[in-house]
Order: sequence, then C-alpha cells, then structure tokens
Amino acid sequence: MEIKVTAEVYRLGILIGLYTVQDVIKWADNVIESLDNPPYEIIEISLSSQEKPVDVCSKLKLFNGDLNDLPSKILLGLLNEYYLSTNNLSEIFSMLTRLSDHLQLEESNKWIEVEMIYLSDAFYLADQNIYGDLKEVGNNFKNYLSQFEDYVKYLSV
Repeated sequence: MEIKVTAEVYRLGILIGLYTVQDVIKWADNVIESLDNPPYEIIEISLSSQEKPVDVCSKLKLFNGDLNDLPSKILLGLLNEYYLSTNNLSEIFSMLTRLSDHLQLEESNKWIEVEMIYLSDAFYLADQNIYGDLKEVGNNFKNYLSQFEDYVKYLSV
C-alpha cells in the first residue's frame, strides 16, 4: 500500500479525533524503521511531537500519490472497530459528523456520505427525544459500519 493512503487515513483520523499526534509519530517511526530510504516527509512527521494537530495534518497532506476513496473506507472500518470496542454512540457520531466534512469519495460511492448524513440526522432526532429510538439508530449504525470492516486490512503499519 502506498504511504499516501495511510497518511491520509491518519490525517482524517486526527481531524475527527480518532488519532493523536503521538499515534501518527508512532506510525512514522515504524515506517522509518521498515524502509532503507524513508521519504523526507515521514522523517518530518516523526519529529513533530511538539506540533499542533493541524500542523501535522498539513504535513500528512504533502505525500505524493493518487488518492481514491480507500482512505475514507478504511477510516469507516476503523470507526467500526472503535464503536464495537466502546459502544459510545455519541462520540462515534461526533467523529462521523466531522468526517463528513472531509470525505473524498468517488461519484459511485456518494451513497456512503448520504447514508452517513441520514444516520447522523436519525441519531440527533433520537438523542433529542424528537423521533426514533437510540437503540434502533445504534443497530442501523452498526450495520452501516460493518460494511467497511474488511477495509482495515489495507491499512499499512
């Protein structure tokens, strides 16, 4: 897998609050150890422990390569794992809302964003006791995210 794809997963992960700068530095250090001649960008990220998340995100965006919708799908798979381990529906929907601002999907996969918006709206209505049931929304959300569980295997360490 291209480093660019993994860098984009980490960039999106920081933006939504799934990852910290320290998580990204750990990844960068692992890449440096595994490559004979690591890219300069990865070395810069490795030395970013005192930087703000937004600055690290800017560095992650500098990697060369083509991006498709794979990083978004990987991140949704990671959110699936996170949800299964925490069952914190409110936190997951906060992350999902932030993710919808940064999704980069091919036209054929716009359904992913449409479904995210639908589920976010359903969560808000149920959470505010306006309409619907939080348990049902959680089940629908779990079913939605489970579609992306196999994409996590594409995340290189």
